[in-house]
Amino acid sequence: MRWPAPPRGLDGLPIADDREIGVARAVAIVASTWFAIAAGWELFGPLLAGHYASSASVGIIAENMLRWKIAGPVWEYTAQRPGPEAYYCHHPFGIFWTTAILMKIFGRHDFVCRLAPALLSAATPPLLYAIGRAIWRPAAGAAAAAAFVVLPISLAFASFNALEVPVIAWSLVAIWGYVRVGQTGGRRWVAVSLIGVLGALHADWPAFVLVGELLALGFARGLVLGPRAMDPPIVDARRQAQWWALTASAAVLTAALYLALFQRSGKLGDFLGAGTMRSAGHEASLAAVLASRRYWIELSFTPIAIAIGKVAAVVAAVRLVALRREHEALPLVFLGMAAVQYVVFRQGADIHVFWPHYFAGYFALAMGAIVATIAPAIGVGQRLWGRLRRRPPVGDRGGVEAGGRRGVIALGLAMIPIVAIARDGVPALRYARETGGRFNEKGLIIHSDGAKTAFLRWLDARIPRDAPVELHEGFKPTWAQTWTLGGRLVSLGRPVPRPGRPSRGVILADTRFLLDDQQAGFAESAHVVAVGPFWYALPADAAAPIDAYAIVEREPGPFEWYFVSGTEPHREIVADPFRTWELRVHFGQFASPPTAHPTTFDERRIAHNVAVLQGDGARAAALLADIERDLRPIHAAYDDGTELVGARFDPGARPLLTLVVRAGGPTRGDVQLTVRSRVTERATLSTTMADPTEREVGLPLAIAPQRWKKGFLYADPVAIRKRPGTEVFRATFWSRDRSPFPRPVAGAGAVEVLTLR
Repeated sequence: MRWPAPPRGLDGLPIADDREIGVARAVAIVASTWFAIAAGWELFGPLLAGHYASSASVGIIAENMLRWKIAGPVWEYTAQRPGPEAYYCHHPFGIFWTTAILMKIFGRHDFVCRLAPALLSAATPPLLYAIGRAIWRPAAGAAAAAAFVVLPISLAFASFNALEVPVIAWSLVAIWGYVRVGQTGGRRWVAVSLIGVLGALHADWPAFVLVGELLALGFARGLVLGPRAMDPPIVDARRQAQWWALTASAAVLTAALYLALFQRSGKLGDFLGAGTMRSAGHEASLAAVLASRRYWIELSFTPIAIAIGKVAAVVAAVRLVALRREHEALPLVFLGMAAVQYVVFRQGADIHVFWPHYFAGYFALAMGAIVATIAPAIGVGQRLWGRLRRRPPVGDRGGVEAGGRRGVIALGLAMIPIVAIARDGVPALRYARETGGRFNEKGLIIHSDGAKTAFLRWLDARIPRDAPVELHEGFKPTWAQTWTLGGRLVSLGRPVPRPGRPSRGVILADTRFLLDDQQAGFAESAHVVAVGPFWYALPADAAAPIDAYAIVEREPGPFEWYFVSGTEPHREIVADPFRTWELRVHFGQFASPPTAHPTTFDERRIAHNVAVLQGDGARAAALLADIERDLRPIHAAYDDGTELVGARFDPGARPLLTLVVRAGGPTRGDVQLTVRSRVTERATLSTTMADPTEREVGLPLAIAPQRWKKGFLYADPVAIRKRPGTEVFRATFWSRDRSPFPRPVAGAGAVEVLTLR
């Protein structure tokens, strides 16, 4: 005996009560609007470091496609037209073609690198609503849309121009068309589904898994079981066969196209090798692998969504077998694609936190199936309750109106865990943006490159357009940096200049990752221009004393906060006589004391050092007292005479912890002050476990402590990218070259400098 199929209208959709339609549409509109706003946040901002830097690589590839009129992806700028041997052949070319089209329309802008995923993300919740509405009922579609837009992983990567966002969006288009072909037999739905299939196949390889599952489902339904063996009956068997033939042809031809392109480029072996590398790591059991990724998994989905997802897989399977409705298999189809991506390609999942993104699509459809199960179960419960109380049924409890009430109730019940997931999902959006999509990065230092990008933009306008740029490896080069330099030829891993060894192009270095002797050689052999911790020199300039500029920060206004950056301050670069004096003094160059009155915190610190060098003890003491009023006192003494004076915390778009140290003199080796943090308690009302990783958050010092001068004050700025929960930050000295480093006179080796809840 088969469970009766829901009544359907002439349009093939399940008949629904106006109340349920109205409530469901309202929920779907709110969910879609929220997700579009989230995807558009910081759309026009600079491209920074982290996983998000790969969006810049797509921009570079698109620009090369337009500049050289090539169809293949080349992700570095070249002086001449690259051949097929330079193509990047690990993935289909669809996302690159899409960005190239947008760049052709809008021109070369940062937002073009994010526009395609932002638009596709904005379309995803309406597609989920449409699919849920078509398969089950309006309430199920609304639950699917709402479930997707609160997941941390969905929010974190909504504007990430990589592979998962387009595969999810285009796969949903393909599924929507597939469902409607079966319900209506309409030719236009064949076209809709085929567009989705092609879009997904050209986005990334997991789409081939999903399309293969759809083809297997269509084959089993149409040829093995017959057109009336399942619900709903196939309206037009010929149209269904057309869909199957066109979809199968699209999959075969797309695969053949890329195999031919890869072979012609000489990259087929490289492609197969990349697949082997990504699938490495099967020595450990799956349970052990999942246990090692537990925090990333919980952070991306929350324990609530994980538990519901497990239950929903059983619910979907039972519904498919018990109800014999073809479209009940679709959540499992999406689950199959996600599982293959995550389980088979283990090495990729170990490195990339966004690897399980496809499970978000499954979870959304699974929530639709759960609502579709709860709604009739409420009716069954009402009837059983009435029989227990021996009351006759009142009104048309099985009619459309009563069904609509049950649908609204089921949606309301589903919204309880969805809202609970949002408790962790919404904050994860900011956490992801602050860390470039890396989250905790397994404890490694995270560079946002906000200040570095401001420097590169400033530099781009001041050097010749044809000047090549050479980046020292300590500059931590990324695609975002290459993109920000405006399409110039960029060489990576270049040595800094030394006497007798000049650079061939504009050399850039980050002094925080230069050893002391490298800094000294650079300063002696070139005219160094310092912008914050970043140094550059033009190859044509003779050696001269250092000129320094400051990176002045201010909080973004409301318009800037949304459209440009809500996680980085607005930055401007201005000449800085205080910093110029400080650098020249430390590198033995002629330095005139600044005559301007110190106003900023850093100017007062340097003015104090001027007074110390001049032997003006009264002025130095007055300035020190003024500085200490802005600090939380710490006064941790070390055995070499160094003192950690205090800490200053400035909340804002990018919270900043500044540690102030009074030097006991130059250190004997490459000593550094670092800050590490631990999460001691998970966030209030959060279900996600506390991050168990100790994370390094402090960058090395711009002026090597080997050059410190006794009695001088030095500032160590530490960008704070707070993790969920209570996080404790501690500072300690250490040595990069195993030389002796300052040790505390009393107390523990690490000093607590900040606690955030």
